[in-house]
Amino acid sequence: MARVDAHQIDIIALAWARELGLPDRGLARPGIRHIRVDQTSDRVRFLRLAGASALVGPDWAIERAEHHTDDELTDGATMLTITKDHGGSCSGPRLLSFAADVGTEIGREDPLISHDLEHVLALQSACPPDDVAEADLTGKRNWFTLVDDAGTPLSSSGYVEWQGILAHMGALTSPDHRRRGHGAVVARLTTNDAIDAGLIPQWRSHPGNTASRRLAASLGYEELGVHTAATLPRSTV
Repeated sequence: MARVDAHQIDIIALAWARELGLPDRGLARPGIRHIRVDQTSDRVRFLRLAGASALVGPDWAIERAEHHTDDELTDGATMLTITKDHGGSCSGPRLLSFAADVGTEIGREDPLISHDLEHVLALQSACPPDDVAEADLTGKRNWFTLVDDAGTPLSSSGYVEWQGILAHMGALTSPDHRRRGHGAVVARLTTNDAIDAGLIPQWRSHPGNTASRRLAASLGYEELGVHTAATLPRSTV
């Protein structure tokens, strides 16, 4: 698999700069923490991407974060420390991985694939709520769902266009059908479809979710960043 090149990194940085409300070249200088004060934001967000970093949030959060290193700010515990007296909550950092090119081998000959929402919903009903929330397939489109001969969904992957540049990916497999390569089949098809559409696929994983990280790596995704966010109650904004 080809590695993500400098031009693709520039495109990824552009997407995240726009997401964080920075200038288009706001993440182009590695080794510098880029700051944006947003008094109306209901989140404090920290990003590290290919050597650059950025912090966005209210002025009090920016001031407190000044005393922490980039490594510390990627830790959800640090975000909670900074925001706890403002009611902040943080589900932890998400590792950001990106794929550079399509894969020719999907690991299955003539898989039965559905593109219908009904199969995505049926699959979600068979999975733990936390897994469903992390994959967020109903918040995506362009689904590839592997079904068996009886039409039962086994695994599904989908993506949604993000900032007009990236494809935000998600994948989910029924607990009864894991460790059989089903997730790799649908995630490969979805990744290829996103790249064919001119997008760069983006995969987000919790650092402790080794299955998700292993799957992404097997598909050629390269970990290039981490995003951490603390959510603030609206009353504190």
